[in-house]
Amino acid sequence: MNSSRKVRRLVPMIAAALLAVVLFAPAAKAAEIPPLVTTPQYKALVGYVEKLNGLSHTPATAAKKASYEDQLENKHDATVNKATALFDRAKKAAQRESQQQIAIGIKTIRQTESAELAALRKDYDARMNQADDNHDRAVARIEDIFDGRNAELRRQVTRLRKQKAAAEGALRKSAIQEGIDRRTQRIGENRRLQQEEIADLKTGYSREKAAIREGKKSATQSLQQNDAEAIVTLRNRGQRIYNSTVRTLQARRVNQLNDLERKLNAGRAAIARIPEKS
Repeated sequence: MNSSRKVRRLVPMIAAALLAVVLFAPAAKAAEIPPLVTTPQYKALVGYVEKLNGLSHTPATAAKKASYEDQLENKHDATVNKATALFDRAKKAAQRESQQQIAIGIKTIRQTESAELAALRKDYDARMNQADDNHDRAVARIEDIFDGRNAELRRQVTRLRKQKAAAEGALRKSAIQEGIDRRTQRIGENRRLQQEEIADLKTGYSREKAAIREGKKSATQSLQQNDAEAIVTLRNRGQRIYNSTVRTLQARRVNQLNDLERKLNAGRAAIARIPEKS
């Protein structure tokens, strides 16, 4: 199998492998961000709500209850800020990882393209060299054929000239000279025929070279277009996957904010149950 075709067959496989990496990389990177429930802010809020629930039967002044409310809101706000910070971190990590993997993918495609182009050039250079060799051998074969023919004719001319020199009588010499003239004429005709055949070879050789060059140009453009399309696909899929990861992070953040709102309300309810001390 042609080496350049072997390399080109790898392009879809490489693109698929790169897309698989891009598919999981952003989500995997975002998953490395610690969950909100493991943070000191969240634990402090949960612990404070539990503390307030424990104070539901302990009388407190209005000022004290207001202090409880302030502390509850501060812990709630701190946890909300932490949730926002974690969301931003996860989003940036996913974006950074997506961009990094896409960049790696593009680099891999370009490196593969470079190998493809090298194999393609080698393939078409070999075709051109083969065309050169075929042309040179054909020209040499024609030259050998006509050189052989003309050499034989010249040998005949040499013999005839010797015969003419030794011949007696004008009629005999004239007959021999006609033989010499015919062979000399055939030598000239052979030269013209040789030139015509070589010219025909050159025309065919020029067409073959033009076809090889056009084939190389077309194959190169096709290869580069396929790789460009693979890069566009990689970027588009990477962007869609990143957007999906962000939507997942946003949904998680909404759930977190709803959970924090419930805890805030639970804390407020606990404060409301505390008897007021006059």
